Amino acid sequence: MRYKILFIVFLIFECSKAQDLSAFDYAREGLFNPSPSIILVAAHRGMHINYPENSIPSVQDAIDHHIDMVEIDVQITKDGIPILMHDETIDRTTTGTGKIRKLTYAEICEFNLVDKQGNETPFSVPSLAEVLVLSKNKILLDLDLKLKTRDLKKVLEVIEEYDAVNSVVFYESRYYVMRRINKFLPSAMRMTKVSMNRRAIKRAMLNVNPDIVHLGNSERDRNPTFIKKVQQNYKKPVFANALGKLDKEAEKNPDTLEYFVNKGINIIQTDRPDIIMEYLIAKEKHPEF
Repeated sequence: MRYKILFIVFLIFECSKAQDLSAFDYAREGLFNPSPSIILVAAHRGMHINYPENSIPSVQDAIDHHIDMVEIDVQITKDGIPILMHDETIDRTTTGTGKIRKLTYAEICEFNLVDKQGNETPFSVPSLAEVLVLSKNKILLDLDLKLKTRDLKKVLEVIEEYDAVNSVVFYESRYYVMRRINKFLPSAMRMTKVSMNRRAIKRAMLNVNPDIVHLGNSERDRNPTFIKKVQQNYKKPVFANALGKLDKEAEKNPDTLEYFVNKGINIIQTDRPDIIMEYLIAKEKHPEF
């Protein structure tokens, strides 16, 4: 009974503290001080339910819905401009064709983005700079780097130029790239994927000491005991995907999201951030801003 009372007091304290924070500050607090009471939501490629993925309106929609984080994909054009695009070509997501590294940004902007059904929209491919201007200090950006190491500095320079280090998280599985990010932007938050292996987690901490641990998609990698050790021993929040099967199950029955709560996961990446955020607020596992 004593421990239950203490836990309730802890939750009340966390909730009252959250009410004094903005949505952006609450998300950062959740990364630096992970606890079982804080679960954050990451919109995969933006809120692309009503807008094209990796687009300005998909990021703005996430900001409007007070989503904690937006995952975006960053690539480099022929003329060295960091842009938002998942694929190596513009074929699937725009009205044009061609490889990004063989096209200038001006050439890419001649085409429009298409929606999930392939219908043309009035929106163009955004540069990373545009997204930083829009989102800085409003929402966390999870940058999935899809570029060659030699182009990394171009991304880091843009983030530094727009004074947006406070708003970005770098996702990278290559340790030498993580170390390079830390060298140029030592205050930047970094995330890397770690499998459920005692040696693997120790190696990750010794080599790069990431701010966030990205779990694999297998049940083995999402073992609650392993998650608890990462949180307690290393004081790191854990990040996991709901993409695919789990998102589809949540669309039919939001209560299936207890899967993440029961495992103690701190950040849920999803294609349906609207459903997950609504569920967490209803269950009093996330403040409503």
